[in-house]
Amino acid sequence: MSIVVRKANTKDLLPIQRLLAKAGLTEDGLDQHVAQFLVVENEQEEIIGTVGMEQYDSYGLLRSLVLNSPIWTGQLSLEFLQVTLSYAEEQGIQTVYLCAKGTNPLFQQLGFKEVQAPSLPTEIQGSKHYQQNKGPDTRIWACELDNQHVNNS
Repeated sequence: MSIVVRKANTKDLLPIQRLLAKAGLTEDGLDQHVAQFLVVENEQEEIIGTVGMEQYDSYGLLRSLVLNSPIWTGQLSLEFLQVTLSYAEEQGIQTVYLCAKGTNPLFQQLGFKEVQAPSLPTEIQGSKHYQQNKGPDTRIWACELDNQHVNNS
């Protein structure tokens, strides 16, 4: 079983919207930001996963991580996130943030550490995605990109 991870383009808009809807997520303005998404395709070139990466200078904000396929395992999830972090690093991002409703050991395995909202860069605090997802049960995670995520495989 092989998968391909690539940068999304406008023809991927509808499949990404379907994945997000199936996961119960809505993405306001997805059509304007589709180029900020990565997609995962299976051997039949069907999109089976996606993740968005908003970039604010040297900061990135992961959004809408959706993996939907019977082939997904913890190992494939880890590999997809490692590719995503490598992509972020290639884009000049030094720190990646994400908002989550709880703790995921996968994030910690990749080097994410929980941070407090007041310590977030103002660019991240001002993002529409962060504003829509912050709340009392939201936890914020940060990963400094210094190649450690590549070595945790």
